[in-house]
Amino acid sequence: MRDVLVQVGAISKVSSSYIFLDGLGNAVFYFLPIFLAIASAQVFKATPFLAAATAAFLLYPNIVNMYEWANNVGWNLTLFGAIPITYAKYPSSVLPIILIVFVQSKVEPILKKIIPDLLMSILFPVLTLFITCISGIIILGPIGTWIGDGLAAGITWLNNTVSWLVPTVVGALSPFLVITGSHYSLFPVATQNLAQLGYDTVLIPGMMASNMALAGVSFAVAIRSKQKMYKSYSASAGITSFFGISQSSLYGNAIPLKKPLYASIIGGGVGGFYAGITAIKARSFVTPGLLALVGFSSDTGNIINAILTCVISFAATFALTIILGFEEPDAATVAELTGQAISEEDTAEVQKAAEEARVAASEAEVTAAEIGYEAEKVTITSGATQLGQDLGLTEKEEQSADKPDVEE
Repeated sequence: MRDVLVQVGAISKVSSSYIFLDGLGNAVFYFLPIFLAIASAQVFKATPFLAAATAAFLLYPNIVNMYEWANNVGWNLTLFGAIPITYAKYPSSVLPIILIVFVQSKVEPILKKIIPDLLMSILFPVLTLFITCISGIIILGPIGTWIGDGLAAGITWLNNTVSWLVPTVVGALSPFLVITGSHYSLFPVATQNLAQLGYDTVLIPGMMASNMALAGVSFAVAIRSKQKMYKSYSASAGITSFFGISQSSLYGNAIPLKKPLYASIIGGGVGGFYAGITAIKARSFVTPGLLALVGFSSDTGNIINAILTCVISFAATFALTIILGFEEPDAATVAELTGQAISEEDTAEVQKAAEEARVAASEAEVTAAEIGYEAEKVTITSGATQLGQDLGLTEKEEQSADKPDVEE
């Protein structure tokens, strides 16, 4: 929004409005370690408020300013006059706080075992904060910073040498990443890029191409489908994919119909390839759909190429889906895919069949009980007769004359 208003001349970069809008867009990224601390604490089973307090310590203005000043003048920071402190930039960082909270999750159980219950409420938070904060600025924070710098250097190298590779792969394989949930593993990478480089070329461009490709699938299916229910569902799925929510297109169109899935892989890959060779850069972390174009508006060439990426992905996949065709599912499958309720007639038939099955089961149960009763009756009668004969109360039946004896 800030960049759009600047481009149209509504505000100036030296105005207070620009500063307010800049803060609105960047405040979340500046304090990102606090949000990551809370989320990481939930994953690692640590205390969220203590994790957030550790992140707040790293972002404390006096500490941040001291780091910057020491780095600029070449002064070596130390703790207690003996322990060296390595320079690190913690605002907008990702990996340092994740490592610190992970260690916190290992420290807390140990402290809970050794601290007496009487002093738990006092010593536990104090010792946890002391250990995590001190180990953070001495060891964990610098390690996380070095890893982040290495990752940023790797991304920069890819952008300078094979800029088309990552967006192409992400654009083509995003459907499988979403199916397996692996796309979440790219979120920290994108966030790290935005924090250190100021832009992302790994996640957002490729996934935007993939979402536009899935939108092309859904609109092509909506045009070619003969069932009104499936047409309506597919058109709706295509609209949501335009805005970056493509699960309906993926699970309702692409995967069940198979050929449209292949078309989306090709179309997403082609769009991602164009995004890569034109080196479009996302300046903000937004859902990769049409609304994400705002994040590409840093300059005219970037936004134009981002729009062309969307057009290429959509058009290529739409055309391929029409050309390759697909086998339309039957009404029952459509109802299952779309989650639509069945008609009243079908409901009545199902209820009638269920009632008939219930009556048949009841009759079978009665018949089985009668057969069991008769069998039990015969068994009891036979046993009583045999017992009477053995006790001499009744005469044994004479063997039939025409039946020969078994033994001579």
